Amino acid sequence: MDAVQLDIVYVERDTNDPLLASILWDEVDQVGTVDLQTRSRLRSEGFRVGLVGMTPPRSLQRLLGLKNDLTDAAGTSRPTELVGRQTFLRSGGTTEIQTGMLVSHMEVRLPGESEPVSVEMAYGVLHAEVERLQDGWINLHLRPELHYGNAQLRPVANETEFAYKGGKQIASYRDLEFEVTMNVGEMLIISSDADSSGLLGEKFFVNHEGPRDRRYLVAIRLTDMKKIQPLYEN
Repeated sequence: MDAVQLDIVYVERDTNDPLLASILWDEVDQVGTVDLQTRSRLRSEGFRVGLVGMTPPRSLQRLLGLKNDLTDAAGTSRPTELVGRQTFLRSGGTTEIQTGMLVSHMEVRLPGESEPVSVEMAYGVLHAEVERLQDGWINLHLRPELHYGNAQLRPVANETEFAYKGGKQIASYRDLEFEVTMNVGEMLIISSDADSSGLLGEKFFVNHEGPRDRRYLVAIRLTDMKKIQPLYEN
């Protein structure tokens, strides 16, 4: 069985930090990441998506703490706030990647709605599915979702029937789903546009609750692909 290792890192910075808001995106390939039509839809909702190679640009190295000269907008040294995890998936496997902290109250446009509605206890999620193409290459399918409300048992459809599963309500933005072809060592980065005020990208990647407004970035690195032998064979 082929297993795909993804390293997922979260970066948290002040919303007015130019390193994440603008400088990073001047150094990252956004053109070849997804097709033009999909990229236009994502940008219209305030999302930024880019793909970097095995040697990240200087700005991303600084955000990920790979350099020691981290500075804030005032030019003073400060640490980047990072948290991350590893996940191992076989082809067709899925995982959920939370894009920011839980927000107690949010005004947001739900799928199929033309006007924003009020939701409680909400956070953004990227529903990720891995598709193995060949040695060293995958397609990573991503679908933005909003998880909100109190957790409770809800009917969830599988291939043959409905089953009850605990969790929040889920709004899936299928018109914004996209896929990226990645090689081992490459990293996909996703955040919000600096001018995303009121847009869905802001709801997913910016938190206005707390003493300071915070912007988040998710970095997904295809770290390895390997064969895993089953414990038992027929």
